[in-house]
Amino acid sequence: MISPYKLAGHEARRYMLALALALLALLTALRPNINGDFVEYTLLASAFATHGTPEVRLSDIADLKRLAPERAAVYEVLEKDMLAGKHEVYAAFERGRGEQVYAVHFFGYPLLAAVPFKLLQWCGLPPLKSFQVINLGMVYILGLALFRLFGSARKAGAGVLLFMACGGVLYWTWTSPECLSAAALLAGLIYYASGAPLRGGLLGGLAALQNPTILFFFGFAPLIKLAIEYQAGAGLGANLRRQITARAALGLALGLGLLVLPPLWNLYQFHVPNIIVKKFSDAGLISLTRLVSFFFDLNQGMLIGLPAVLAALGLWAWRAPERRRAALVLAAAALFVLALSVPALAVLNWNSGAAGMMRYVFWSAMPLLFVLLWRASLVPHWPLRPLQALFALQLLCMVHAITYSYVKFSPLARLALALAPAHYHPEPEIFAERSGQNDDYINPADIYVYPREGQPIKWLYNQAQPGIEAHLCGPGMALADGNRITDSYRNWRYIDGALHCRSDGGPIQYGLTELRQGTPLKLSAGWSGVESGGGIWNGVWSTGAQSTITITLPAQLSVRQLSLQGHYFDGNTRSGVRVNGIDLGWVQLDQANTLALPAGAGADGQLRIELKHEAPHAPNSQDPRELAFFLQGVTLK
Repeated sequence: MISPYKLAGHEARRYMLALALALLALLTALRPNINGDFVEYTLLASAFATHGTPEVRLSDIADLKRLAPERAAVYEVLEKDMLAGKHEVYAAFERGRGEQVYAVHFFGYPLLAAVPFKLLQWCGLPPLKSFQVINLGMVYILGLALFRLFGSARKAGAGVLLFMACGGVLYWTWTSPECLSAAALLAGLIYYASGAPLRGGLLGGLAALQNPTILFFFGFAPLIKLAIEYQAGAGLGANLRRQITARAALGLALGLGLLVLPPLWNLYQFHVPNIIVKKFSDAGLISLTRLVSFFFDLNQGMLIGLPAVLAALGLWAWRAPERRRAALVLAAAALFVLALSVPALAVLNWNSGAAGMMRYVFWSAMPLLFVLLWRASLVPHWPLRPLQALFALQLLCMVHAITYSYVKFSPLARLALALAPAHYHPEPEIFAERSGQNDDYINPADIYVYPREGQPIKWLYNQAQPGIEAHLCGPGMALADGNRITDSYRNWRYIDGALHCRSDGGPIQYGLTELRQGTPLKLSAGWSGVESGGGIWNGVWSTGAQSTITITLPAQLSVRQLSLQGHYFDGNTRSGVRVNGIDLGWVQLDQANTLALPAGAGADGQLRIELKHEAPHAPNSQDPRELAFFLQGVTLK
C-alpha cells in the first residue's frame, strides 16, 4: 500500500512541474511591456548587470536606448541633463553622494532582475525579459504557498489562476514591481498564517522593498493569524502568548531587516528617509474624495478590478460555521487594506500609468484575496456554478481593463457619463486627464470639459482661481443661479449640463486672449494672423475689402451697445459697419465710438459684425496683404 504522504509528495512534484511549465510557456508567449517606472528599473538592472552598482551612467543609458529604441526619447531626457552637468536631473532620478546619479526608487527589484538580465544577454535573448522572469518567479512561489494552503494541486492551480484574474494578468509583463509585490504579499500572508513565519516574514519584507506602505504587513499578518487561531475560551492573554514564538519573532525580524534597507539607503545618499515622499507626495491630498476614488472609481478603482472577489466576501466568506471567526479575519484584512490605501492617497500623480485598476489598488487588494482563499480552504468541495461565476466576472474585468488606456475613460465610465452624467464626479485629476486625453498635472487656471468636442455636458473648474467665472462664461459675465453644481475637494467644482450665466454688471471686453482663442469671438473672414507686438500692436490686421467678426453671446444676455478699438493703416480713416445685417453707417473706429445696436440684436445668441474698409492696400512688395484696420478689441454693453 502506498503511503498517503508519498501520494501527497508525488502530487506536489507533479504540480510544481506543471506550474513551472505553464509559467515558462507564458514567459515565451509575450514580450515585456516597458511600462510603469520603467526608466528607473531598466537602467538599474542594466547598471547592476554591467558594473555591479546602482549608479546610473551614460553607458547604461546608451545600452537601454539600444535595447528599447521605442523609449529612447525618454532616456534621452536624463542623458541630456547628465551631459549638461545639471544638478537637478530628470525627476525620476537624484544626485547622491559625489554627485552620482541614482534612481529615486530603491534598487531591490532591479537587483533581482540583474542576474536573469545578464544570463539572457549571454544567451543572445532579450534581456528586458528578465523582469518577466522575476515577476513569474514570484507567481511560482505564490503557487507553492497555495499548495501549502489547500494541499491540492487542482485547488492551488485555481488559486494561481484567480490571482492572475485579479490583476496578475495585467501587470506580469510590466518592467515594474507591481506583480512581484502583490504575489509576494499574498504568499507572505499565506505562509505566515499557515505556520511558516520565516518564509512569510521574508516575503513580506521583499514585497515592501519597492512599496514601503506594505510595512503594515508586520502588524496585520500576526493579527490575521491571531483571528484565524483565536480560541474563545482561552482568553486574550493566552491567545497572544500562543502567537508570540521564537520563529514568529525571527520571521518578522527578517522581514523588517529587508524593510529598513530603503530608508537607510535614502538617508545615506539623499539625507532623507524617503526621497519619493519628499519629491512626489503631499499629505494635503489625503482626502475622502481620493479614498472613495481608490475603491470605487469606474476607471481605476478596486471595484472594477475585483468585483467578484468583493461580492464573494460580502455574500459568502463570512458565512462560515464559525461566523465570528470569519468576520474577525475579514475585518482585520479590511483594516489592512485601509492602512495600505491611505498613504497612497498622498501621491501627486493620482491618474498615473495603469492597466485598469491602479497599481496601488492591485497589491493593496491582496489581503482581501487572502481571506477568500483562506475561507475556500475550509470547504472540502467547491460548488461549481459559483466558482464559474467568480472566474467569469473576474476575467470579464481583465478584458475590460485592456480596452482603454489610463488617459481615456473606461467603457464603464463612458456609460455613466452617457446615462447618468449628473451622478458621476470622479476625482478631479482623473477627469481632467481623461477628458483631455493627456498625462499632465491638473492646472487650477484651466477649465476641463466633457466631451472635448461638441457641446460640453460636464465642466470642471477651480472656484478659487481669480476670474474663473469670466473664463467660463465670457468677459463681463458670471455664473448665474440655477447651475447644477457639485463640489469636489481642494476648491474643484463640477457643473453638469448647460452653463447658466449672467452679466456681472460691467462691460464685456474681448481682447488679445479672445482673438487668439477664437471663442467666443471668432475672426470669421477678412483677417490676417493675430499679432502680439505689445501695446497698441496687440491685435489683428484686416485683409481685403471686407472683414467679419462673429461673437457667440452668453445665454440670456441682452446687449445694447458696441464699440471697437484699433487704428488705421495709411489712407484709411473710417469703416462701414453692419451688425446682423443692419447698416450702422461709416464710423471712425480709431476714435472713441459707441454704436447703438438695433433692438433684439443678439437674440439668437450671436452678433455678426461686418466691416467695409475704405482703402485697403499692401504696405510694400514684400507684404502683399491689403491692410486697412488693425483691430485691438471689442466691447459690448
